[in-house]
Amino acid sequence: MTSSDTSPVTRQTSAYVRDKGLRAVIVTVRGSFLELRPKGLRTTETIDIAAVWGQALRARLAHEKAERAKARKAKRSAK
Repeated sequence: MTSSDTSPVTRQTSAYVRDKGLRAVIVTVRGSFLELRPKGLRTTETIDIAAVWGQALRARLAHEKAERAKARKAKRSAK
């Protein structure tokens, strides 16, 4: 793999957002940051990739916790 430290890489994603109309999301990887912007606009949102990882981890753990609670509730009601 190529290191993200060399030069920024910009790609158009298949995700769409509503910002002054329906627009594709453009992502630029700059080092350890992601820059997100709607196509055709200059406004950008920047987030650290480590923060994205942490948010994804918290979402997965919350989903697993909800599944366990649902299974416990189903098991209790079956008795």
